[in-house]
Parts: sequence; structure tokens; C-alpha cells
Amino acid sequence: MPVEALMDDDLDELAWLNLDDVSQTLDVSEIEHLYQTLELEEARIEVEISDCVEHRNSVDTRLAQLSALHKSVEATSLLVKPMQRVIDATAGNAGAISGHVRELDQERVKLEHALNTVKETVELKSRLSELLTAMETRDVDRASLLVHEYKATSSDTLDSPFIAFASDSSQPRDIIAAATKELVERVTFMFNTAVESNNTREIGRCFRLFPQLGETQRGLDLYSEFLCAAITDKTRLAQVHTTYALRITRLFEAIASVVDNNFALVEQYYGRGYVLRIIQRLQMEGARRACLVLDFFEEERQVKRRLAQIQQVDVAKPRPLVKAKAEKDDGISDGDFKDIASILAEVVLIGRQVAAFNRFLESRAQPEASLLLGDPETQARVFLSTESLNKLVPLSSALPNTMHVDAQTGLVAHTQLTSRVEWLTNVYVELETFCVQRSMAKAMALDDTNELSGWDSAVISDVEARAQGPMVQTSSCVGDVFFVAKTALEHAVAMQQPRAVEAIAQCVLEAFGEFVRVMGQQAVEKWADVASVQRRILVALNNLDLANVYLQKMVDEVRIRLNTEWARLPETDKTKGQNAIDSLSAISSKLLQAQQHSIDQLSSSLLKPCMRSILQHSYRDIKYVLSDEEFNDVQSDNLFQQRFNLRIRKLGHQLRPRLLPSTYTLVMDAMCACLVYDWERAIRQSKFNMLGGMMFEKDVRFVQLCLEQEAGGVLRAKFAKLVQMARVVAEPAETSVAGVDKDVRALLANRVDVVQPN
Repeated sequence: MPVEALMDDDLDELAWLNLDDVSQTLDVSEIEHLYQTLELEEARIEVEISDCVEHRNSVDTRLAQLSALHKSVEATSLLVKPMQRVIDATAGNAGAISGHVRELDQERVKLEHALNTVKETVELKSRLSELLTAMETRDVDRASLLVHEYKATSSDTLDSPFIAFASDSSQPRDIIAAATKELVERVTFMFNTAVESNNTREIGRCFRLFPQLGETQRGLDLYSEFLCAAITDKTRLAQVHTTYALRITRLFEAIASVVDNNFALVEQYYGRGYVLRIIQRLQMEGARRACLVLDFFEEERQVKRRLAQIQQVDVAKPRPLVKAKAEKDDGISDGDFKDIASILAEVVLIGRQVAAFNRFLESRAQPEASLLLGDPETQARVFLSTESLNKLVPLSSALPNTMHVDAQTGLVAHTQLTSRVEWLTNVYVELETFCVQRSMAKAMALDDTNELSGWDSAVISDVEARAQGPMVQTSSCVGDVFFVAKTALEHAVAMQQPRAVEAIAQCVLEAFGEFVRVMGQQAVEKWADVASVQRRILVALNNLDLANVYLQKMVDEVRIRLNTEWARLPETDKTKGQNAIDSLSAISSKLLQAQQHSIDQLSSSLLKPCMRSILQHSYRDIKYVLSDEEFNDVQSDNLFQQRFNLRIRKLGHQLRPRLLPSTYTLVMDAMCACLVYDWERAIRQSKFNMLGGMMFEKDVRFVQLCLEQEAGGVLRAKFAKLVQMARVVAEPAETSVAGVDKDVRALLANRVDVVQPN
């Protein structure tokens, strides 16, 4: 084995080889392995010795070079030693100089600090002298500015040994404290005097001095009291109005004007965010005054008595919603209903104004509150404390102690107005529900279906439509009912309370259920004359069709209004409102069901008899067993097609003015279904030959085209089976009937020229 093949693992094995272990080895295989390992090691050592012998000359040369280099290094070391001694001495001197420099720097810093302290002390002495002079001359503006500048003096200056030179009598701190206390009292007195004399210029001057004296809370609180008094003066003229909604509107407009007019002033002299204290104070004042207005409103409008009347009506109403005299049987006169409607209108206006006022305050306060997030110290200085809030609530107001300032919005949460808004919402729901039920019942009871013009004559298939005045296709109840529903939903959206929208949406759903029931009842009522029956069915169809259109339009418009007016409300509230509005779409399925039921009634009472009469008249003296000559005559002068076209046009001319376009299309579909059903039965009982079958196929195509032109749509699906039957009866005479479908065999059995199987 070559020596170069010796692997690293063999070398590792030799590293741990122990002679004691070797001498104790008894196993033959292990002894052989150790022997091979020793041979490899011996070979490796021989190779290394051979390499050393071969390169002996180069090794000797390198050793000689190393010896010469050693001598050169020793010589250089002797030359460097004097220089090293000089460097060591220089380094010692530099260290000593550095220490002296550091000492000098420290002395310089101390000297500069002392000079600054002396300078500030001299300036402080000058300010104190000016302050005393300003206090003696009652120069409040200059004195306040000096006090403000004193606050910029560092504590090192006030605690320095030079401070004694600033004042001869007492400590500067004592002088400033006494001057500040006196100035605060003077400025407060000046502010109150200016308020009594209505000197707005002096009020603004004093308001700017409070932050210089470190009395920001006092200044903001006094200014807030002044603004609240100003609001009283602005709203005094509104007290003469008997409309309480107008009073609240004037109150909130005055507060909004005050906030906008003083926003920049407070921000300039007090800083960003401090206007929140004034906004919170004005919010509490607005809540207090709005509650007073609502108390007077509740008492003067006799809201409790009206609610008791409504509740009595609800308890004592086991009868259907719609009766001709329902509005006279519920114990509430027309005069009382007008009073309730006026109260409802005022409640809606008040609710709208309260919601708008809250959104306005939130839009002004929330950006400022966001600046104070994460700064609890500033929030504590700016926000009204719970104790302060409780002092602003009248003792007669029994409110739970839950008022606090919301750090996110910067406004007071759970004010006394909050509970009154809940009461107002409850009142609104009660009044609106009653008015919706009463108004819809009245609209349906006063429906003018029987008085509509142009419906004196009945629809008859064999009579040409007589010239008459314009026909009114729908009755009054559709527009009235949707006007009531849309107005109620808009009122609910204006209240900006999800609970109100949900309650009114449910009320509208129930009322429309009654509307659908009444419309369906019109289609089954029995009347003495045919014209009245047709009028009620057709008008009901038009009403239901128009109601479906109005419903979708109403839902879309109310949803848009809700998204616009509720833009600043929480997403949860908007979702609840949208879901309540969307639930109204469920009425559409009820309308379609009632419409289909009315069409079924129309089919049984009018369409089936008319189409049967038209078919009978058109098929008079008509046969489908034709000779070649008869076939040619029929082709040139088809009496069936002429008669059918004439009669169907007459019927269409009578129905079209009575129906809406979309309703007319539905009626034409039902008419086709009636025609196809009777025609199929007649064809199964008729005799044909091939030429007659071909003519029948032409007749089917003609009738389909005629009705499509009349209906304005495609009716291929409805005529599919008739077309298939026409193709069967038009098959050549040699057609075999063996193995064909049972229905086809039955049709071919009517062929006189087809050989039938035995």
C-alpha cells in the first residue's frame, strides 16, 4: 500500500494508541490491525526522514539567513534604545500637562457658570425691581409679563449664593409668590368687573393674562362662565317662540357660534388642546338648557296624556287595521290626531338638532383630544374633573354618577341630555308608530278605486273600445301609503338612533303587510256589475306593480340619506340602520305574490272567457281537412287569422289604457297561457290532413307574431308546445306511427290521411 494513501483516520488512530493496551491485546484480528497500523506509521516516518535529507541544503541556507537577520535586529535595538528613553520622558511630561489642562477646563466651566449665575441674578434683581414698581403703579400687564419671565429663571440661579444680592428684604421666591397671588386677585376682579359692564375688550385682555400667571384653569373657567352668560343673552329672544324645536335650534346655533368665534383665541394664548375645557363647559350648559326646554315641551304639549291615549288605543284594538270608520272608532278625534302629528313633527326636529349639535361638538373636539392622547398630565389640567361635572348638574336631576370625559372624543359622556334623548327616542317611536298605522289605515280606507274616471264600461273582447276620457290607472292609496312610509323612515333617519330606525322599519313592514292583504282582497271581492269587478282587479294589479317600483326607489333613497346623515356615527350604528332599511326589501316578495294571485283572479274572471270567445269566433266555419284548392283559397284569404287579429286588437285596445306598461306585459303573458291551454285542448279534438296541418302551423306562427307585437316581447317559450304539435300534424302522409311517443300518436290519430295501425 503506498504511503500517500495513508488516511487521516489512520493518523487519528495512532494518536490514541497506547503500548500498554497493545501488550495486553490477545485477539488475532486486533493484533493484525495494530501491526498494519504500525507499518503505516513506520512508512510515514521514513518518508519524512527522506524529505529532510533531500532538502538539507535549502534548510541550511535558511538557517544562515535567520542568523544574519538576528544580528541585524540586535544592532537596530541598540540604536532605538536612546530614542525610547526620550519618548518615555516626553510621554510623562504630556500626561502632566493633560492633567493641568483638565483642571483649567473645569475652572473655566465653573467660572462661566458663575458668570451666568451672576448675570441671571442681576437680571432677576432688575426684574424684581421692575415688578415692584409695576405693582405700585398697578401696571398689571407689565407685572404679569415679569412674573411669566421669572418662571424661565433656572433653579440653580435661585439656589446660588448670589441670590442675596437680588433683593434686600426677602427671598425672590417669596416676592414672586406674593406678587402672583395679588395679580391673580386683581385680574380676577378686573375680569368680573368687565363682565358686569360688558366690556369685551377688557375681558379679552384679562383672559390673556391668566396663562402668564400660571392660572390657565382659572382663566378658562371664568371665560367659560362668561360665554355661558353670553349664550343666555343670545337665546333670550328665542324664548318668545312657541315652537320648542326653534328654541333648541337657537340654543345650539348660539353655542356653535361661540365655539367657532373663540377657537383661535384660546389656541393662540393657551395652546393646542386647551379649548376642550371650554367646549366641555359649553356642552354641559347646552345639555342643561336643552333639558329645560324639553321639560317645558313635555308639560305644555301634554306628551304624557297623548302617549296614554295611544296606549289605550293599542290595547283596545283587536279589530283589523283598515276599516272605513276606523279613525272615528279609536277614541282619538281628528283634532287630537293633528295635535299628535304636530308633536311628532316637533320631536323629529328636536331630535335632528340634538344629533347635529353632538356631531358638531365632536368634529371640533376630537382633533384637539387626539393631541392630548398619551399625555395624562395635560389631560388632567384641561379636562373637567368628575367633581366639577357633578357641580354643573342641577340637584333636581337624578342622574347616575356616570359622567366622565371621553379621552378619545374630548367630550363629556352620559350627560343629563343623554337620558332625555333616550326619552325623546321612545316618545318618537310611540308617536311615529301610531301615526303610520293611523295614516295608512286612513289612506287605504279612503282609497278612490270606485271613483276612478274612465272605468264605466267593462272589457269585452268583441266590442271596439269606445272613445272616452283619460283613464286613471292607479288609486290614491299607493301614493299615500308610500308617502307615509317614506316620511316616517326619513324621520327615523333624522333621529340618528338605530333603535328608532329598527322600530319604524318593523312598523312599516307590518303596515305594508296589511296593504298587500287589502290589495289582494280587492281581487276577490264580489260586485254586482262586471265593470266594477274588472276595475278593482286591474287597479289592484296596477297598484301592486307601482308599489314594487316605489318600494325599491324608497329603499334606495332612504339608504342614501342614512349613509349621508350618519357619516360620523360609529360603524356598528350605521350597520344596524342599513340592515333595518334593507329588511324592507322583503315586502317585494309579498307584492309579487299578491300580484300573481290577482292575475290568477283576472285570468279566471276575464282572460279565460275572452280568449275562449276569441278562439270560438275565429274558428267559426274553419276546418283543417283541406283540398289543394281549399288550401290555396285559405292562403289567399285566411279568415281565422283575420278574425283573431281583429278580436285580439280590440281586446288589447281596451286593456292597454287600463294597465301600466309593465302590468300590461304580465297580463299579456297570462292571456297567452289561457289561449295556449284552450287551443291545445281544441286541437287534440280536431281532424287534420297534411295540408290542414301545414295551415295550422301557419296559424300558430301568425298568432304568436300577433301577440308578440301586442305584448312587446318574445313569447316563443309559451308557444313551444303548440309549434311542436303543428309540426306533428303537418308531417307527410307516409309518416309511420310505429314506435312514436304516445302524445304524438294521439295527434297523428287525428290525421285522416295517415294509415293507423291495427
